[in-house]
Amino acid sequence: MELEVRDGRVEVALPAVIDLPAAADLRDTLLDALARDSGGDVVLKADGVERISTAAVQVVLAAASSFRAAARRIEVAGATPPVTEAFRLLGLGAELDLVS
Repeated sequence: MELEVRDGRVEVALPAVIDLPAAADLRDTLLDALARDSGGDVVLKADGVERISTAAVQVVLAAASSFRAAARRIEVAGATPPVTEAFRLLGLGAELDLVS
């Protein structure tokens, strides 16, 4: 996953499948974004996601907490039905609303 800075925000285009190995890559990408000096918010572009694992959901929620602590924001943009369904099935629909 690559970071792209646009209009002061860091954008991350998520892959179609975010399984366990991709969740680890997402974690590393978000840690890189958090370490950047830009101070900009991060947008996870989820419009192409076809499947997301529980591990990836955990990474997103943990990152949201870390970004809040750094006075920054993480946003999930264009969440597809598989993304919203994964959060809902885990009982985390409200948490997705906070980052969408």
